[in-house]
Amino acid sequence: MKILTVVFLLLLWATGISGASLETIYEFSAGTKTPSYDETLAWFDDLVAASDYLKLESFGTSPQGRKLPLIIADSQQRFRADQHRNRQDEVVLLVQACIHAGESCGKDAGMLLLRQLATDPELRAELLDQITLLFIPIFNVDGHERFGPYGRINQNGPDEMGWRVTATNQNLNRDFLKADTLEMRHWLEMYQQWQPDFMIDIHSTDGADYQYAITYGLETHGNMDVGLTQWTNQYSDEMNAVMSQADFPMAPYVSFRQWHDPRSGLITWVAGPRYSQGYTALQNRPGLLIETHMLKDYPTRVEAAYQLVVETMGHLNEEAGALRELVLNADAHTASAAFREEPFALSFKSTEKHRPFKFLGVSYEKVKSDITGGDWFRFSGEPETMMIEMYDDMEPDQTSHLPEAYLIPPEWTVIIDRLSLHGIQFQRLAKEAEVEVRSWRFRDAKWQEKPYEGHHPVRFEMDPLLEKRIYPAGTVVVDMNQRAARVAAHMLQPQGADSLVRWGYLDAIFERVEYVESYVIENMIREMVVEQPELLVELEQRKLEDPEFAKDAWAIRYWFYEKTPYYDQRVGVYPVGLLDDREFIQKQIVFEK
Repeated sequence: MKILTVVFLLLLWATGISGASLETIYEFSAGTKTPSYDETLAWFDDLVAASDYLKLESFGTSPQGRKLPLIIADSQQRFRADQHRNRQDEVVLLVQACIHAGESCGKDAGMLLLRQLATDPELRAELLDQITLLFIPIFNVDGHERFGPYGRINQNGPDEMGWRVTATNQNLNRDFLKADTLEMRHWLEMYQQWQPDFMIDIHSTDGADYQYAITYGLETHGNMDVGLTQWTNQYSDEMNAVMSQADFPMAPYVSFRQWHDPRSGLITWVAGPRYSQGYTALQNRPGLLIETHMLKDYPTRVEAAYQLVVETMGHLNEEAGALRELVLNADAHTASAAFREEPFALSFKSTEKHRPFKFLGVSYEKVKSDITGGDWFRFSGEPETMMIEMYDDMEPDQTSHLPEAYLIPPEWTVIIDRLSLHGIQFQRLAKEAEVEVRSWRFRDAKWQEKPYEGHHPVRFEMDPLLEKRIYPAGTVVVDMNQRAARVAAHMLQPQGADSLVRWGYLDAIFERVEYVESYVIENMIREMVVEQPELLVELEQRKLEDPEFAKDAWAIRYWFYEKTPYYDQRVGVYPVGLLDDREFIQKQIVFEK
């Protein structure tokens, strides 16, 4: 592919601008500033007014009343999603910036790129030939306006920036599956309308000092369809080559086995569906996580992000037909019986396999602090190439056998409300049905003490259940013969780290709401041990196993209570049923019209 070299110069736009300057605040400030929300939208208003190939839209409104901006670039002026519904040899590319609003380099890079696409016919013909570009300059619009110089302690510019999280203190890049935030719900609606074939999410990070201006994350370890995974590996090889030629050598996202210590080796992971690239993988679409190195100066970060987006667009133009075919094939396979015959991996873990990796690092020393007493790593700023170990071999950890369908009782609206947001298709029972389902009973539930993303996630043990249940009219039936089956599985399989039950949306099922008084249960205990003397043997064994239990009179009383017919046998039972009978779905269920 042709190398597209970036030149950051103040250009004089003499055509179609009516004398107005399209210089950005980033350029005007010599790379020290990034524009506010209002300044960004005003600039895009001027740019769009000067071009027939751009359109500025809003895909929703934030809790504080700000529009969520979306710029559409298309060489044929096709600005509606329905105009791209049946595309074959063309792709839709979504690029988003400022999901963490303090990490603004993607916004400034995108402004420069869209200006060039609007005003340079040659570049427009080259980059938008087989691509429709969607650009979100600021996703976290409310957090962006918590603007100030102290938002990122490790970051080298700009002078002022936005804040990491939303106005409700939530991290949008942890919200893709659970969809708590209004901003994410709007994003998901837009995503379903367009179903982009490739996504780029632009961030800044550090974790240590090193030579790379840019690192990246791609899902190539098993959570995507095999064909898409192979294509993504080839894309990764191509981008590493062309970025190196453009003087921007890259490395996979930098995370060390021991925090801040490069010589401990690099580790990688499979992104869960709470993250952008992990979520798009479930939607059978590759996603690229860009992480510019926040210790580099701001112009270097902007230029690096710009370069990788441009190189990606060049590659996608060449690969549009192949990528589109792979996406459609992955959708078809996910909706097939063959997909459900395979063990479905809900999480992955790293093996101990490793390989040598040439890491472009910076020399450093480990120092004992004379003030805190802790060890820390002091980086010299001097380049040093290190041969270290890369631990990037992954294998499935939690796997599951997926059903033909999930049955969700109509009262669980907290689950049902989220299905459509993710493009998950479902029907409802028109009348009551009795059906055998798989499910689980949860026990030993423990909630995380400190909140995380506004929740106290819960961990539990699971005992399998196979039983007949009566599901009322209105029950939601999620047939897994659909392209969004991977997303449904991660929401509804309790073993998944981002399942709705793990996030605490079904906490009510863990509660026992009927109780017993001592003067009642003590009399019942005496009757029970006369009728079932083996209970005393069981009790003594239980006491030996758990000394704390042995000292707790109420624990012993409830141990007996649980063995009476008065105890609620549905405590801890997962209300979602897993249906394995395809014939039942096809022939016996009557659905609402």
